[in-house]
Amino acid sequence: MFYSRSLLAGFVAGSSLLIGLSPAVAQHAVPASIAVPSVEEVSSVPAADMLGDPVRGDLTDDIERLVMQDALAADLGDDLGASTVQAARMAYAQDLFQPIWSREGAASLVTLGNRLFDYGLQVEQVVGHTVQQVVETRFDAAAAADRAQADLQLTAAWLRIAAAVSGGLEDEGAAVASLSSRPARSLLTTALRRAGDGDAIGTLEPFEIDNAQYDGLKRALLEYRDIRARGGWYAIPRGDLVREGDRDERIPALRARLRAEGYAIDWGTEGPQRAPISTPTSGTEPLVEVSLGPPSTVDDQSADQLTDPTLLDAPLVAILTEFQSRHGLEPDGVLGPMTLAALNESVDSKIQRIVRAMEQWRRQGALGDRYVWANIPSFTVEGWKAGRREIQMKTIVGQPSRETPNFSDEIEYTVANPKWYVPVSIARRDKLPKLIEDSTYADRKGFAVYERSTGLRVRASAVDWGDPTAATRYRLVQDPGAMNALGELKIIFPNRHSVYLHGTPSVSLFKRANRAFSSGCIRLEKPVALADWLASHDTSASAAQIREAVASGENRHIRFGAPIPVHLTYITVTVDEEGVPNFWRDIYKRDDEIHFVERHGPPDVQTTASVALDSMGTTPAD
Repeated sequence: MFYSRSLLAGFVAGSSLLIGLSPAVAQHAVPASIAVPSVEEVSSVPAADMLGDPVRGDLTDDIERLVMQDALAADLGDDLGASTVQAARMAYAQDLFQPIWSREGAASLVTLGNRLFDYGLQVEQVVGHTVQQVVETRFDAAAAADRAQADLQLTAAWLRIAAAVSGGLEDEGAAVASLSSRPARSLLTTALRRAGDGDAIGTLEPFEIDNAQYDGLKRALLEYRDIRARGGWYAIPRGDLVREGDRDERIPALRARLRAEGYAIDWGTEGPQRAPISTPTSGTEPLVEVSLGPPSTVDDQSADQLTDPTLLDAPLVAILTEFQSRHGLEPDGVLGPMTLAALNESVDSKIQRIVRAMEQWRRQGALGDRYVWANIPSFTVEGWKAGRREIQMKTIVGQPSRETPNFSDEIEYTVANPKWYVPVSIARRDKLPKLIEDSTYADRKGFAVYERSTGLRVRASAVDWGDPTAATRYRLVQDPGAMNALGELKIIFPNRHSVYLHGTPSVSLFKRANRAFSSGCIRLEKPVALADWLASHDTSASAAQIREAVASGENRHIRFGAPIPVHLTYITVTVDEEGVPNFWRDIYKRDDEIHFVERHGPPDVQTTASVALDSMGTTPAD
């Protein structure tokens, strides 16, 4: 039986207001926005309208039938969720099941699909079909039912694109609400109707990720695709270590490789600079203009620099050091196996890493107006407010066998001069072997030993640490002090991983490039400075209060007035404040396999040594 279109439209719009109510309540509830007709109003409705017109087979009737028969749900599948389907139903119902897509809107949708390339996405992967073919069916098919089905498919295509660009149109998980906001259903309905009217591109703006890192990665994606279009770079053959002042046949290839990615030497007083990579305005414009400076500057260089292209000179060492810093390597200026491997990563591999980083940010969702961001591969933690980074420092993260997890939570409080209650796993793996070997270890490192069953303190020398049950029978507690493993302060966001931020007495480790040394928690280079920053925007705690607590030497808890979002991520490509991308080492091997260049350069930029490609393989040797 078919009901009148006006009654169906009211039913579909009203049904959305019942979502979230229990079945018992929902079946009796009356949506506030739907006026209940009086007896007189009902009696005045013609019988034909109350019963509904028979199916006439026109486009509107077919759309109505498909919408009410859950064809939208079938087109969208389960991945977008019931809320998205309901928003699409509302969009059709609000216009009495008229088609949403005009010719202008459909053309705009095709253009939008092509622009997904800028997001590292492919329209066929997102939508599942070619949009242009559906557009042709929507306006050229003879049967109204086919045109109606095509209109729903265009709607599904736009919703899938919006979901892909935003990272999701609704939150189905149990994440903290303030960290997982998604476009409201009313916004989705309005934007869908605007898209159909002709602005499919403009309506996508509210759904895009508002994130400085994401914006920088979008630009980097275009830049590295431009490098690829110009041929990328050639492989540098493996060989002996090359240090400053050494000569090696591969140095011309090294210069060409660095120049291809935008590294160039500025002969001015500020030393070497990385030349900006810019999108060319024509197909013949060089990607990077490399200037060797004014003739007088070049003339002042040593004869070796001008006549011996195989010399690893100081300017080239400075550029190589910068490359190493931007790739998570020791910045020693030495051409060694790990640096060679980073140099020989292909441009396609770097593009895919940028694309993966963009997808990770889309899935991350809203970060908050003020938040802490700890990125594991870059060994950094940052404090952000209103889209600006206000504080940054180095970190030490979990070693590969004890990975730091990536998740989001909220910082609740900080502890000055914390005690360290050694977890059983760390006691068993790290402390017991030392206690067995050295009976004075506990006393020297400031550990107290407690019997777990009674809570009584016992002498470390009285415990049989070789007993397999020792780690579970006894608890090791390290009092506050200079030797305490947590340093002078820890920052807590209660979570199931028992991970938190804290200081460390082992400050010398921050000098290293690879800082994966912890058992899972994140050690901070400047923990008090981060706590000060957290308190500086707080209504309850203050920086003075935190510093006084630390200086007291006493174990004190300081709770923040409002929780602060904290995001632990594993993203191997980030951009700095200048927009330059950094490609970090995949310390936990979570990314797809990195691919290497398999071709040598022309004779003028490659070694004269007879190193055959077949003998190299595709992966540089260690």
